[in-house]
Amino acid sequence: MTHPTSAGERLVLAALAGGVVASRAELSAATGLPKTTVTGIVARLLRRGALVEQPAEAAPGRGRGRPAGAVALAGSGGMVAVLALSHAAIRAAVVGWDGTVAAVRHSPIEGPREESKIIGRGLEMVEQALSDAGLGHGQADRAVVGIPGAYQPGVGVVVGRVPDAVRAAVPELARTYGWLRSDPVPAVRQRLGVPVVAENYANLAALGELTRGAGQGLTDVVFVRVVEGLGAGLVLGGRLHRGARGLAGELAHVQVVDDGAWCACGSRGCLAVTNSSQIHGFLSTAYPTPVTLEDIQALLAAGERGTRRVMTDAGRRIGRVLADLCVMLSPEAIVLDGMLGPAAEPMLEGIREMIDRHTPGDVAEFVGLRVGTLGDRAELLGAVALARAEDPRYG
Repeated sequence: MTHPTSAGERLVLAALAGGVVASRAELSAATGLPKTTVTGIVARLLRRGALVEQPAEAAPGRGRGRPAGAVALAGSGGMVAVLALSHAAIRAAVVGWDGTVAAVRHSPIEGPREESKIIGRGLEMVEQALSDAGLGHGQADRAVVGIPGAYQPGVGVVVGRVPDAVRAAVPELARTYGWLRSDPVPAVRQRLGVPVVAENYANLAALGELTRGAGQGLTDVVFVRVVEGLGAGLVLGGRLHRGARGLAGELAHVQVVDDGAWCACGSRGCLAVTNSSQIHGFLSTAYPTPVTLEDIQALLAAGERGTRRVMTDAGRRIGRVLADLCVMLSPEAIVLDGMLGPAAEPMLEGIREMIDRHTPGDVAEFVGLRVGTLGDRAELLGAVALARAEDPRYG
């Protein structure tokens, strides 16, 4: 039986993330909930097996030992297998319920994008990561798949799907766009022998930053992904907001130029084609060889003004779209992709400029801009948060 998780229960579970052990009084202080409310929540979570009581033994950093009645998350010794797909790379990992990354494998996606080959390669990498973590077939608790696009269970990616007639007429086009034509969950479940859930990759990163990164303590957050694809993950009222058919947060497909270039989604002038859907495309017209994220960071560190201008302008284009989103949703914070590293600062500058210019003062004043703190671990830790939400012990 699945138990719906209340807002208070989510606050308590989040306060205990990362292996924290706390008493009811400490949980009350951390969550802002009355102690009597926390006591009731803890009792329910204990009955469901989501929490475990901890003995009143001495704990590091506590002069008088661990307080009686302390609790911690259950299942901290288990593992979650993660297959994270993006437009640029495959990342496979094994992550503990406490957020510890036990093993990780990474491989760029090069050449034609053929679904069977990419999924097959990804599953091989997951099996290698499981072996690295000392686990065999069926020994992970759950598996999570990150999908590079709007995801609908049973369908797969729902934006940019290439119709069968087009695939037959122009096979090369189909190998570049819309390569993920089916829901990979059944194949992953059969191969790994564990329960599997899939989610849009920006949504996973948003969950990661919300539970363990720059969004901790917030309930209304917009996470903006820019490094391995352009998109947004929306968290409203402490819950992931997917919208109808998983289409919420498709930042890349907001039209910004009426008669702009054609986009794979079927529209024209989308942000993805005017701003490039991947960060290395921002400078593609200025340099004779492909520019990597590391190159951009090095150019910025060297004080190269053109690169800073390009990154700030990119922030302005993204920020203009985000400004309208802020008026509609009034988030507490926008969290920018932590994979940017030092390249985040000029982009954040451009985003702030557009929010200040195009939103009412009361909205702009209370929208915080933050850089993600988890980098390429955001999606992996978000996968653990999603797996925990899917586990009946946690609701």
